[in-house]
Amino acid sequence: MSSAKTPLPTKILLLGAGELGTAFLPHLSALPNTHITIGVRSPQNYTHLTTSNITLTPLDLTSSSTHLAELFSHYDILISATGFGQDTTSIPKLATEALEAGKLRKARGESKLWFFPWQWGVDYDVTGDVDGLMPLFGAQKSVRNRLRAEAEDSHVQWTIVSTGIFMSFLFEEFWGIVERKGKGEVTVRSLRDWEHGVTVTDVQDIGRVLARIVAGDVDAENRVLYLAGDSIRYGELADLIGRVTGKEVVREAWSVDHLKEELRKDPENGIKKYRLAFAGEGVVWSSKGTVNYELGIDMLDLGTYVKRLFSELK
Repeated sequence: MSSAKTPLPTKILLLGAGELGTAFLPHLSALPNTHITIGVRSPQNYTHLTTSNITLTPLDLTSSSTHLAELFSHYDILISATGFGQDTTSIPKLATEALEAGKLRKARGESKLWFFPWQWGVDYDVTGDVDGLMPLFGAQKSVRNRLRAEAEDSHVQWTIVSTGIFMSFLFEEFWGIVERKGKGEVTVRSLRDWEHGVTVTDVQDIGRVLARIVAGDVDAENRVLYLAGDSIRYGELADLIGRVTGKEVVREAWSVDHLKEELRKDPENGIKKYRLAFAGEGVVWSSKGTVNYELGIDMLDLGTYVKRLFSELK
């Protein structure tokens, strides 16, 4: 009779159960010998997410760093899916707690903590804080720099996954890039010019690729990885929507000067700040060289998404 012990499950702490966090769950929970704990402020609101290997724990990220570091240290993998609505202090605070958690694990002779910070967006190394316009972007870049400098000594390995914006976001009415009007009229607007573009990825596909990363199917230690469901120029987007709808698309170019003037008139408008940021660099990259390309994963592309979206709206 074999005396080999059953290996302990990999313990994952997932911070947040919003659109992205819930998209992660079916893919992470399907990994063998894995247990996921979802850290949320009010667990009673998320009991529908629990399964045999998904549990809930109350978690307030505004708690003391000492408390959170101790909590984080009891997990093998820490994944932040806390969302875009964060202030500029919460992102570096979470990085501090992750680094301290790694030190606690090291003191106990345990493996490194694997940390996935909230970076499911653009390439913050390139964008920086957009000349002071986007302090949240600047905080994201500072976290990258700190992890590069301190993670090894802190017994932490990290992986950042740049996904572009969520595919659904591109078509949100408040974003203003694709506007549907009465009688089927569609207006498509460009940020900067028609040759500029954006990378988009569906949240379910982010979850699928994340599971492959966690499974060890790609070299991910201390790296920035890129995903792309699709990367498209705004001119191509207008052409695509025209083909799918069979209607003439009204095109309206929002130049950088126009975006700056709109923001000058409404300087506290966060969406206008984001539009100007997305008229810059670091928001689009080639699908080649992405993790999904490397692994041969078929992703939801914009052509399929647009057909589905406009079919539902007929």
